[in-house]
Amino acid sequence: MAAALAKVAEQLHRSLVGYSEMLVEPTDDGYVRGYELELRAPDGERERRLVFVFTSTATPASVWLYPADPALPALQTVTNTASAAAVLDSLGVGVVPTGVDVVSYRPGRRAVVRVVSDGEPMFLKVVEPAKAESISERHDLFRSSGVPVPRLLGWSAEGVVAMAGLPGVEAQAVVASIGDHGAFLDQVDFLCTLVAGVASVTTARPSLYRRLDWYVERLSERLPGEGERIQEVGAAIARRGADGYDFAFTPVTVHGDLHLGQLFVDRANPSVIAGMLDIDTAGVGDPADDAGAFYAHVIALGQSIADTDPLASTECFRMAAAWHSRWHHNLNAGFEARASAIAATHLLGHALQPKSRDSDGMSRRLLERAAEIVA
Repeated sequence: MAAALAKVAEQLHRSLVGYSEMLVEPTDDGYVRGYELELRAPDGERERRLVFVFTSTATPASVWLYPADPALPALQTVTNTASAAAVLDSLGVGVVPTGVDVVSYRPGRRAVVRVVSDGEPMFLKVVEPAKAESISERHDLFRSSGVPVPRLLGWSAEGVVAMAGLPGVEAQAVVASIGDHGAFLDQVDFLCTLVAGVASVTTARPSLYRRLDWYVERLSERLPGEGERIQEVGAAIARRGADGYDFAFTPVTVHGDLHLGQLFVDRANPSVIAGMLDIDTAGVGDPADDAGAFYAHVIALGQSIADTDPLASTECFRMAAAWHSRWHHNLNAGFEARASAIAATHLLGHALQPKSRDSDGMSRRLLERAAEIVA
């Protein structure tokens, strides 16, 4: 990889001083890796640049410098204040930005840019151009159905969706202050009911459980010394899933990626939900997918902050237990088994990208959490 990155530096008329790996993300047929390069210019000045490399056994490797993401052509435009202002003007949004701030970026998939101005908070979501219109339609449809998603301000065929900000704060940022888990989870259930009533015309993102074998293979590559244990856990997840899918279920509209980071709560009373984010993957699917995803994310969050914030970590595990206890009351006979298998599969996904300095240790702990769910 050093030789390839040195060539990137050469094309920039720079020399490579050093680099560090910032991201490794598995895709359907390969990996995206992100590197921070330290470069030396001809005048001796040093600078830093981000570069991403996609490698696959099926296609040649591709390399791009951030923010020139080939799948997100609008990203380079909206990360510049002046050109972002031009985009907002073309959308008819009467805001003059004083700055832009990238708050999230998934290479090749999407980015979210916060627009800094004197007015109300607003955000630009950058997606693949072909998806912008359907995402904008989905926001209008959800809001008209009573789901508190961000208000749509406009969209462009280049892949920009402009939205107003949500009130409050992300639930995962104040999880230790939520307190009344019963009242909070009642609202999560109510939101799921509202979403289920949306007359969606698309299908949700396929369940992660359907890609269980892929996650087992990727995690075995990440932890080669744990191959046998990973296979055992994968087999246990498959058995639990088979128990659940032996029963029919009624498809409804689901969020598709439900977790605490998608829910905004009232700052003064964090047990009150103020809004829901990120319905890009919403559509008709299995309600057990949202239940399992929410459970797995809370477990993974609790595990990741166990050393740095033990109080919040404990609250995460308490909330997860309270959420899991509700599955027993679901009228669909296979719901609990499906949700368990889905949650365990999600945890294998979290184990691929552990948020910890002790990354291998965190991956193993998440693997064992997955095993406990389907035991």
